[in-house]
Amino acid sequence: MRIAIVLGPFQPTPVGHGAVEKVWHDLAQVFARFGHVVQLIGKAGFRPAIDEDKGGIQVVPVRGFSATGRLWLDLLKDFVYALEVRRRIEPSDVIVTNTFWTPVLLSLFGWRLGKIIVHVARFPKGQMWLYRGADALQAISSVVAQEIVRQSPGVREKVHVLPYPVDLHTYRPPDVARRYDGDLTILYVGRIHPEKGVDLLITALRQLLTRVPRARLRIVGPLALEQGGGGEVYFEALRSAATGLPVEFVGPIREPTVLALEYQRAHCFCYPSLAEKGEAFGIAALEAMATGLPVVVSDLACFRDFIEAGRDGLVFDHRARAPETALGELMGQILADPDFALQLGRNAADKAQDFELEKIARRYIGFFEEIARS
Repeated sequence: MRIAIVLGPFQPTPVGHGAVEKVWHDLAQVFARFGHVVQLIGKAGFRPAIDEDKGGIQVVPVRGFSATGRLWLDLLKDFVYALEVRRRIEPSDVIVTNTFWTPVLLSLFGWRLGKIIVHVARFPKGQMWLYRGADALQAISSVVAQEIVRQSPGVREKVHVLPYPVDLHTYRPPDVARRYDGDLTILYVGRIHPEKGVDLLITALRQLLTRVPRARLRIVGPLALEQGGGGEVYFEALRSAATGLPVEFVGPIREPTVLALEYQRAHCFCYPSLAEKGEAFGIAALEAMATGLPVVVSDLACFRDFIEAGRDGLVFDHRARAPETALGELMGQILADPDFALQLGRNAADKAQDFELEKIARRYIGFFEEIARS
C-alpha cells in the first residue's frame, strides 16, 4: 500500500513534545518494515530516525509554525500549512490527517488523492461535522469515539476506534526487579499544565510524606506555552507549592531510551489528569505499565480502555471532596507494600502486551486496507 501520513504544523517529529508525532513516527517505520510505501509529511526541522535511502519512508518537511494559544490565529496557521501539504502530498491508497484543515481541503475541493482518514487524537469540540467528506474518522479511545458520535451523529458510520501502541523493545521492565527498600520515586510524565493535576500531585505528596517519608517526586515534561505547558506563572506556583518537599522538575525528555530509564528507575507512576474533556488516551501511563511500573490514574474514561482498576493499576476519584487525600492513599498503598506493588506492576506489563507496536501496526494496516477497498 501507499500510505501518506500528514502531521500537524506545530510540533516537529520525532523530537517534538506531542504523543501524536511520536506515535505516527513509530508506526511509519513499522509500516515500512512491513513493505508498505510511506510518505511522512510534517513540520520542517526534524530528522527521521530511519534513512530515506533505505526505502519505505519518504520524508517531506513542510514549513510549520509555533502555536500561539489563540484559536483563530492557530487555525489560520493550520490553513496555510494545509495548503502547502496539499501541494506536496502524493497520490496514496490512504491519507491519514492530523491537521484541522487538510481533510476539509482534500474532500471539499475535489483534490482527492486517496481515501481520507481523520485521526482524532483529542476530544472533539464540535468540528467533526466538517469531516463528513472524509472516508473514516479514527478515534484513539472508545470515549473519544462516543463523543464524536454524540456531537456529530451524521458521521456515526465512519467512526472507528484504534488505540495507540507502545514500543515494548524500548519500554520494558528493568533487568533487575525494583526494590522498595530505599528512596521511593513517584514519577509524573506529561505536560506541566493545570489540567494535568500536577499541583494536586504535589499536595498529595505533602500528605504522603507523613506516612512514607522516603517518597520522592520527579516531574518530567514541558512547561512552555508553545509546547503545551502551563507557562512560567503556573510553574512558579508549582515551585512555591513544592517548597520544602523532595520534588524535582526534570524538564522534557525527548529521547525514548532516556525516558524509558525514568520509568524503570521509578517505583510508582502517577497521572492525575483532571481534563474531563481533554484527555483522550494517556500514552505515558501505558508506557509506564509496559516497564512493570505500578500506576495511579484519575477516574477518566479514557484510561478504562487499558486499565482495570485494582488489577492493572489504581484509580482515584479526582472529583472527590478531597482528591489529594484519595490520591495520596493509593500512592501509599503501592510504596508501603512491595509485594502488592510488584504484582500490580507485573499485571500492568502483561496488559501492555496487548498494545505492542507491531501488533497494533497490523491492526492499522488491516483498517487501512478496509478503507482503501470501500
